[in-house]
Amino acid sequence: MGNNGGYLKKHTEALVKDVGFEAACALTGKSKATLGRYYSSAPEHADRFMPVDAVAALEQASSFPHVTSALADLGGITIS
Repeated sequence: MGNNGGYLKKHTEALVKDVGFEAACALTGKSKATLGRYYSSAPEHADRFMPVDAVAALEQASSFPHVTSALADLGGITIS
């Protein structure tokens, strides 16, 4: 997993924890294990990332757009 992948996984974890696991499961229709795989740094999950529809659903319920902000940062742009 490259640096960008690790960076995105770190922010995905922050997003899930911001919303809370139970709420994140309900909002995305994903299990706790599946959500955990999206931010796992284990080699077998290196190519797994949260689908954009799940990110959108969670960011609506979160206090901060963690993944969107990370993507903007990686792209060298700012959001406001």
